[in-house]
Amino acid sequence: MNFLKSIIVLYALGLQAFAQVRSPMPPSIEQLGRDQQIKLEKQAQDFFSAARPAVVQASQSTVVISALGQRLSFGTAITMPRTNQLGILTKWSEIARMRHQLLVTAPDGRHFPTRVMGVYPDHDLALLGIDPRAKASLRPLDLTNASSPEAGSLIAMALPNGDVGALGVVSVTERSLRRQDRAYLGVMIDFRSISQKGVTLKKVMPGSAAAIAGLRGGDTLISINHSPVTGALEMRNLLQKQAPYSEVTLGYLRKGEKFSTTATLGSLNEVQGAHRIPPQRLANMQRMGTIPNRIHDNFPSVIQSDMSIQVDYTPRDPRDNFTNDCGAPVVDLNGHAVGILIARGSRIKTYIIPAATVQKLLRETSHSTSASLLGDYVN
Repeated sequence: MNFLKSIIVLYALGLQAFAQVRSPMPPSIEQLGRDQQIKLEKQAQDFFSAARPAVVQASQSTVVISALGQRLSFGTAITMPRTNQLGILTKWSEIARMRHQLLVTAPDGRHFPTRVMGVYPDHDLALLGIDPRAKASLRPLDLTNASSPEAGSLIAMALPNGDVGALGVVSVTERSLRRQDRAYLGVMIDFRSISQKGVTLKKVMPGSAAAIAGLRGGDTLISINHSPVTGALEMRNLLQKQAPYSEVTLGYLRKGEKFSTTATLGSLNEVQGAHRIPPQRLANMQRMGTIPNRIHDNFPSVIQSDMSIQVDYTPRDPRDNFTNDCGAPVVDLNGHAVGILIARGSRIKTYIIPAATVQKLLRETSHSTSASLLGDYVN
């Protein structure tokens, strides 16, 4: 594990260097020579092998969900609060069309019929019931010892065979993707101006929280709520932790002199034209180099990672299975549950429902009636 942590430190530092210094990214693997490709592939294999101990327990909670011989997604075995019944959580939109023919395959290869017990539409998450005899083949994911990793932490996806399905770094800690839940400061960053002390502002939007607080273009933002801002990534992460209409303390430099001010953040939902990228262009950008899930946005609670997961809706042969990694558990380096994979958003964005959110949903389910949970999705 020390070897793994050493690699992780180098990996994280490399990502940070690219993000902060904005150095050109290395060439794609197709542009490298064959010897270099073989070397990188060997390093990747060593890296995944070193991370394997972290997913050993979670892999026993990972199942394959299929219908009529076609793999639809992964799923994660959990224990329902109060009843201690075994359940499976997976991505609802990937199984909905075949929800009456679902089959669960446990890590030991045994198959069990299953049915949809309920759906959490806001999270695109489905709860499946399964034969109690499946307990002998599954180890429910331990959500009581969950992890809330900081940005930059390495996380891993568990496969049913005990291997690491994907590795990635936490890009953004828990936040909402819903527009109405996102706070708005109202600044544009000057990426041409590289500052060692903070983030230089190119423009402050008129009437925005930043403008009302007294910020101007050319100022350098150095802290938010006394946490240092050393780059665009830190600035984004700190702001995305804030709720609309909350107060934040902003530290900034103006002509080399330090100042501090308080701003009451706005709501992105109330800002006209805050998204300057047309919807179709945004969709095309998200598809560059990858295939996003059909439902990949507007979740109320997710952790964002650069983890590269597989999503493929176009098998080359009718006998091929669709490839979809959603529904699998994600853990930290100590094997503690981070959450459940819910969507690939773009080439660099993968979303995970945090373990704490999963626990909350399950607690609410155990106190609700079947009708209130199922809504319009009664099976």
